[in-house]
Amino acid sequence: MIYVTDSTNNLKHKDSNASCRFVCVSDTHGKDSFSFPIPEGDVFVHAGDMTRISNPNEFIKTIAWIKSLPHKIKIVTAGNHDHILDERFGYITEKQEILAKMEHAGIIYLEHESFHLPKELGGYKMFVSPYAPYHIGGAFMPHSLREIWEKIPNDVDILVTHTPPFGYQDRIVRNKSHVGCPILRDKVDTIKPRVHLFGHIHEDHGWEWTRDGKTLMINACICDKRYRPSQRPVVFDL
Repeated sequence: MIYVTDSTNNLKHKDSNASCRFVCVSDTHGKDSFSFPIPEGDVFVHAGDMTRISNPNEFIKTIAWIKSLPHKIKIVTAGNHDHILDERFGYITEKQEILAKMEHAGIIYLEHESFHLPKELGGYKMFVSPYAPYHIGGAFMPHSLREIWEKIPNDVDILVTHTPPFGYQDRIVRNKSHVGCPILRDKVDTIKPRVHLFGHIHEDHGWEWTRDGKTLMINACICDKRYRPSQRPVVFDL
């Protein structure tokens, strides 16, 4: 069983059998100061929505904050609020400037692509994607996601998407309805990654296992429904 927690007070030492500790956040929305510590670990992952209004200053603040963290590897993707990073909106020059700042800060930006961790951290294959189902014209929200999710490789160990799959940590307060992506759910049911990390739905922070016990589902939203940074990072060892 994978060790997983969002406790920063009683975080146990990394298991000797685990090769990598992941520290996971999402939906920080330009926040760079928190009432809780960001736990130390090997790999820091941000699953999208680094900004709230996609202002360049929000990116600059977030990049500086992530740069200050001690993790060996820092991986980020975009979300539906991060319009500058979606080339469909035409901010080509601005995007390149932000990506250059990320690279200079030692941050790895991934946009629907694979990434292999080094052997000393387990050599796990990750796939990281900013996409989510269409909703009032947000970034990385095409009208159809079927072809996009088909491009996820079948041998992924850790899947990172901005959106949750339908039925897992995707329940909104209004009507208690599930709003995750059913097409992504089908893909995850097929490939069965060991961990699926996401955000997007602020009010369903937490984690659960798939019904077959094969995949740990993690919603790592830091901001709550009112955009307050009140929810803690999720840590797991693999």
